[in-house]
Amino acid sequence: MEPRLLKTTRPVLDVRTIEDIEAIEARPYDELVTARSLYDLLLATAQNVGDRKALTVLNTPDPADVGVTLTHRELLGEVTRAASLFRALGLAPGRSVAAFLSPTLPDLPALLLGAQVAGVASSINYLLSREAIVDLLNAEEATILVVPALDLDETCWAKARGMLDDVPTLTDVLVIGASGPLPPRHCAVGAALTRHRTDTLDFAPPQDRDAVCALFHTGGTTGRPKLVQLTHGNQIHAAFGFGQVFGYDENDTVFNGFPFFHVGGTMTVGLSVLAAGGHVVVPSPYGMRMPRTVERYWSLVEAFRATVIGGVPTSIAAITDSWVEGSDVSSVRMAVTGGAVLPAAVGARFEATTGIRLYETYGMTETAAAIAFNPGRGTPLPGNVGFRAPYSQTRVVRIGREDILCGPEESGLVQVKGRQVFPGYVDPAHNTGTLAAEGWLTTGDVGYLTADERLVLTGREKDLIVRSGHNIDPAAIEDAANRFPGVQISAAVGMPDQYAGEVPALFVVPAPGVLIDSKALRDYLEAAVHEPPARPRSVLVIDALPVTAVGKIFKPALRDLAIREKVRLEAEAACGTATAVSVEVGLDEQKRTVVDVAVAGADTAGLAALEAALKPLPQTYSIRAAKG
Repeated sequence: MEPRLLKTTRPVLDVRTIEDIEAIEARPYDELVTARSLYDLLLATAQNVGDRKALTVLNTPDPADVGVTLTHRELLGEVTRAASLFRALGLAPGRSVAAFLSPTLPDLPALLLGAQVAGVASSINYLLSREAIVDLLNAEEATILVVPALDLDETCWAKARGMLDDVPTLTDVLVIGASGPLPPRHCAVGAALTRHRTDTLDFAPPQDRDAVCALFHTGGTTGRPKLVQLTHGNQIHAAFGFGQVFGYDENDTVFNGFPFFHVGGTMTVGLSVLAAGGHVVVPSPYGMRMPRTVERYWSLVEAFRATVIGGVPTSIAAITDSWVEGSDVSSVRMAVTGGAVLPAAVGARFEATTGIRLYETYGMTETAAAIAFNPGRGTPLPGNVGFRAPYSQTRVVRIGREDILCGPEESGLVQVKGRQVFPGYVDPAHNTGTLAAEGWLTTGDVGYLTADERLVLTGREKDLIVRSGHNIDPAAIEDAANRFPGVQISAAVGMPDQYAGEVPALFVVPAPGVLIDSKALRDYLEAAVHEPPARPRSVLVIDALPVTAVGKIFKPALRDLAIREKVRLEAEAACGTATAVSVEVGLDEQKRTVVDVAVAGADTAGLAALEAALKPLPQTYSIRAAKG
């Protein structure tokens, strides 16, 4: 029987305008998107560009220290035998989950893809506390756990120790890079893989686009994790969207510094590149978290002749600072950023320093990272996140009146609908207010559509705190704070930050007659909040939380308070403690946050320093001297 002829997701045409996207949509979907599963995507690239490089993972940020390099044909082979291994261990759609607790070691990408071909894979944030990891594994009912050997990552190995006792559903622990004796029910990955063929699956390949194949953790507190389900079809469609609008093809070499527990790593600069026939380069197992990766970034770009680079805004700021004058970046056609709000000053400094255009993108875990993209073969416009994905819809509705559509340039709540939108959370209770029966996903972000249908984000209605692309559920902080003796209630919101976009700020209301020991509370939160990025930067004790007419905590007012606190801290640093600061927070006609700051007792130099400190923040600040 002749194999099916499958297409890669390389561009049908160069997308520069919304009319180009509409031209793609005029053709039947299945004519352009032939894949029925992730395995089909890999079959397509093996058929069409099999001898071209697909994946390179470095052991360290040294171009000579290569952990693995695979062509598209070789990658298909590695995924094939990994899938067969997982199926032999009982992994199958709808009845088991393989969980990964590992940095991006050379073996990880093929194993992760193989698990999704066989059944369902979950890549867990290895920076979480062990307690949180146990909760996730139990919520997923994980049956297989994949971890690195002790000598590859001591922290992951230590967190995995005893998991077979703490997670009743676990039956096997697969160990990457294992040599020598292992504990009972632990198996060396390398030895297990040799028992399976690379040229054919031991089972019929999946053909159901609606089958769930991946779980991602996004927010949720200890004991009640929030797990996103993604299907084969979700990821195929997201990869197709990135391929069309970013213009990924077999000539691209794309740097992937994201972790693989984040859709930025698995989708934006992962599967989307592979499916188009491109070459993914992972600069180190720990990506951009490794200082040496940032230090050596531009030499790596030169060595691999990268065509697409980028990262979250904090990474963009970091690689701007590590720029080496005279670096040859002539191969680079675009830099990509997303995962958090890009401060305008950070983007402008990157472009001025490197001469490389920066393209913003916008997505969520719930959409496999794909909502809007600046066209990679067109011109990016600063301040907007670009056009919608082909064969999908984006609309803006009135806040509080979702039955009324906003007109061009009118800000409201952003909603998206399409094949990339997930089928729901593992716990259906989490779907309320997010996923409507007719398929519209409420993003929680506020923005507007321009006349040519580019999306501009102006703020966020949802409570999620996004710190350097890391999604933080404020409930995780609030639950911990509310357990502290003497705390009546608390609320956490994002405080603007020049480096991270925003950081958590916690507002605490003491019980009647109680004096909160702020230092003791801070020390307690350091231990009680399991995710280090979620630990509050500022803790403020206030008399009462602002509430709505029906008694719900009104977080927009708290975000305004957090802005005031940020201004106070910066004014104190720039102008001294003797100054008096007045701060007014409001919205302009397009619902962008504007902040008026009046400072009494500061000299000209102090005011200039304050203005410079506030300029990188996403809000608009006006600074003036006040009589005092």
